[in-house]
Amino acid sequence: MKQADSKPTQILRTRSYTEVDRRTVMKGMAAAGAVAAMGLPSQKAEAARALSYVGWEGYDTFLQAGDFPAKNDLDLQKTYISTADEIITKLRLDASQVDLCTPYFIHDDFLAKEKLLQPIDLSKIPNFEKIHPTIISYTEGNMSEGGAWYSVPMTYGSICMMYNADRIPQPTSWTDMLKDEYKGKVAITNDYPGNLFAWARVAGVEQPNRMTHAELDHVVKALIKLKKDHLRTIASSYGELINLLASGEVVISQGWEPVSVWVGDKVNIKPAYPKEKSMGFIEGYSIGHGSGNVDDAHAFINNALSMEGQLAGGQGNSMPVVTGEAMAKISDGNKALYNYDALDDYFQVKTDVVPMYALEADGKHATWDDYQEAWERVLKG
Repeated sequence: MKQADSKPTQILRTRSYTEVDRRTVMKGMAAAGAVAAMGLPSQKAEAARALSYVGWEGYDTFLQAGDFPAKNDLDLQKTYISTADEIITKLRLDASQVDLCTPYFIHDDFLAKEKLLQPIDLSKIPNFEKIHPTIISYTEGNMSEGGAWYSVPMTYGSICMMYNADRIPQPTSWTDMLKDEYKGKVAITNDYPGNLFAWARVAGVEQPNRMTHAELDHVVKALIKLKKDHLRTIASSYGELINLLASGEVVISQGWEPVSVWVGDKVNIKPAYPKEKSMGFIEGYSIGHGSGNVDDAHAFINNALSMEGQLAGGQGNSMPVVTGEAMAKISDGNKALYNYDALDDYFQVKTDVVPMYALEADGKHATWDDYQEAWERVLKG
């Protein structure tokens, strides 16, 4: 296969309004996962120690690699989310009932400050030391607070551009979407952080997550113009985007690196990194504060960082891995897509890993609520 060795067998429908549409991944990887997703009884679950998982479908692949739950008499009871806010809601209702979760990376700091996440005991995660130092350097700001880690990185990516390399030249700017020859053949996904980031950078905003109200209004107007004059659609899911790219109806879009694999071999879809940069992200696992299964939760996270866990998650979902040993052993296709030898270039030149939006109004900068309202304006505009 081109670029990487596997693609999801089915892409779930994503939310109509969400922060992290990019993270909708493959349908359940194993029969046990399918049983849990359907809510059917499992005889093994009755005897095993049960842990709750609240997170993105597909990210549990890393945790369960090597039949880890069965080998350790554990049962991972999964609640798959459709928006990142669902994790916040679950934690605020009762964090002790969330043993493992995958918070949106820029949420980690404020969730820790609100005492909704359990501090990670790194002595119980020996595989943490295997994480590539570049990944550590770009996650510490979001995932640690007061000297303690509250999330453990397991994969990363960016909201970059996708293009049909047999139909158009490689794009070099987000503004290439505005070319007359592409009218009606352009798509974006329903992912407000990535889209607002991109068009803020087009407008010359250095810190897209710290826009003034005037800057945010300008970006909203630019996105509404893009929508009215150039887009074929705002895709409600990666499944929809993949179909549009595969059929040739869309030749240029906003997306996420694995899309270039998921779309299959019939079209030559490649990622591109515009000069204005793409929004980068690094994902991780966290433990709900007060969890009664802290030791087992740490063991699951350690398994996700094992060679077997990283390769299972990376290969199974066509996503990048974060440990040095897995980077060396993963398939050539995956290496070609993510170029682990140039991580500094990825995080410094191609992408920006941004901080959380302002939570409180200061009279100048737009707040998190303002960003969400701004995206609603784009959808309605």
